[in-house]
Amino acid sequence: MPMDLRSQLQKSIKGEITWNDEILNYYSVDSSLYRKRPKLVVFPKNPSDIIKILKIAKKHKISVTPRGGATGLVGSALNDGIILDMKNFDRIKISGDSVSVGSGVRKGQLDKALSEHKKFLGPNPSVGPYCTTGGMIATNASGSRSLKYGGIIDNLLEVTIVTGNGKAVKLPSSTRIAESVLKIAKSADKAKFPHVSKNSCGYRLDAASDGAVQKIIAASEGTLGVITSAKLRIFKTPKRRILLVLGYDSIELATKECPTLVKLKPSALELVDKNIMRNFQTRFSKKINCLLFVEFDSNIHASITRIKKISSGKILYTLNDETSITRWWAYRNAALHFSLKNLLADHLLPHIIEDATVPIEKLAGLVLAAQKLGKSFGAKLVMYGHAGNGNIHVHAALPQNNKNIINKMAREFFTQVIQMGGTITGEHGDGLARTKFVRMQYGKKTYGQFKKLKRTFDPDLILNPNKIVTK
Repeated sequence: MPMDLRSQLQKSIKGEITWNDEILNYYSVDSSLYRKRPKLVVFPKNPSDIIKILKIAKKHKISVTPRGGATGLVGSALNDGIILDMKNFDRIKISGDSVSVGSGVRKGQLDKALSEHKKFLGPNPSVGPYCTTGGMIATNASGSRSLKYGGIIDNLLEVTIVTGNGKAVKLPSSTRIAESVLKIAKSADKAKFPHVSKNSCGYRLDAASDGAVQKIIAASEGTLGVITSAKLRIFKTPKRRILLVLGYDSIELATKECPTLVKLKPSALELVDKNIMRNFQTRFSKKINCLLFVEFDSNIHASITRIKKISSGKILYTLNDETSITRWWAYRNAALHFSLKNLLADHLLPHIIEDATVPIEKLAGLVLAAQKLGKSFGAKLVMYGHAGNGNIHVHAALPQNNKNIINKMAREFFTQVIQMGGTITGEHGDGLARTKFVRMQYGKKTYGQFKKLKRTFDPDLILNPNKIVTK
């Protein structure tokens, strides 16, 4: 690390700067299996700090990567240049049906503030207490209740970023950069964008093309700008909700029924397989090998009556008190932990094929494709996720760390996902894990538009390079 870079930063900004070995090692990892050691970690105090940091980084030709809660599974917040820890951007201001937040606000902190106003944020990742709003925007996070309330991209009203040139930009706006986004979006091949309810692969030019330019920042993983603040839509807390836990003989039967259950308009429809179930503090019949969590927060009586008539699953539990509902959702939200607990003792669990999303009517086909893939490569499978969105987290545990086998497995699986009209990542982003497959998802023409968009915001390619697009 050049001494003049350190001294320039120290003289120019109010935030803390460190190159302590122990801290650099800490910031070299996140919740993925990847590792990249940065040269410097900076804790900017305000937007002015970020503007100065980026201008100095540009001069020294060193990369800058913003970081939130480090809960990402695909290495989105790792790089070997400067890491910006955004924890000081922690402002929350609630106003009517929206909330203005700094990018460093943790969702657990936001949930607490909103609950005091009897409001809530629709997107609810299972790592909610720990992830930050900036990270949620950067990956276009969603979670279980996005089925009814949408993901971040559906609730992002405004966002303020600092571009690679060190310029603060608020979107939507009538700025030159916003006009460029609309122009690029209109020339993108719309047919290449998957017709699914959630998608975090590539740049969401499809969502930004109708004038909602701020949506281009959702799923951009810090590659277009450093998010400093955002305005998000919020909702009134439902007066009542009920959670039904349905048991099925097999995951095949459960997934085949999901398109029918979605028509009842639940607020959440989640799936866990038998590998996850065995960690729950309850006993199930040997005939029950898969569970669906079906939650309703409106038209409750009619929905329960209807589900009893149309579902082939056995209603194991009907939960209507908050304590029981919270306890069962805690089981579901611990699914990733249970996956690691069950498999990592003797297997590698690469986070590559774990976030595919297909149209709901193709969900059973997605599970079948995963099962065949598991048999072909000798992988142990754990499956759970947002069945109502067609988004199943498939964790394929392999007995060895062979990159060629992992990439071959991913390519075969993604080929089938794309043929089903799906996306290779629904809510976790591309990161170090899936960036190499983005061109495969969208084709040469649209990928070329992605590269053009990247240079519009970041001409010198210093913002979180080699994520989403590569040189």
